[in-house]
Amino acid sequence: MDEFSLERMYERIHDGRTREYFREVLSSYSNGNYRSAVVMLWSVAICDLVYKLQSLVDLYEEKSAKAILKEISILQENDQRTSSWELKLLEEVSLKTSLLDSAEYENLRFLLRQRHLSAHPVLNSERELHAPNKETVRSLLRNTLEGLLTKPPI
Repeated sequence: MDEFSLERMYERIHDGRTREYFREVLSSYSNGNYRSAVVMLWSVAICDLVYKLQSLVDLYEEKSAKAILKEISILQENDQRTSSWELKLLEEVSLKTSLLDSAEYENLRFLLRQRHLSAHPVLNSERELHAPNKETVRSLLRNTLEGLLTKPPI
């Protein structure tokens, strides 16, 4: 059995914009910037969900995708300072589409928790910033690639 390769999976990312954004994630990871990789990976995952929904609307006039995008747009317009729409997007996609199964949804929820730990000044008992380890970040990258980024919208 071949060893898993992030670089080979990267090449299979469906959307070109997502592929370009993920290149930044891969660069951060390769350079040992694990906090940065996690924070950017969450942004890439959210963008990819939006791109997939928009593709479903554009190509198939898919009603649930259109409704989700409309709801998210309203949330963003009503409060531009909060990121609560991101979690709402994830939940709605999980509930109303077949883009994510329950395991993929939970993996993305874990990514969100790791993103919060990495993006905010979460200090440990020695007053040091949270630092995800290489294996955790690699796992997040792999799960997000396999569960979302390399999948087509339909």
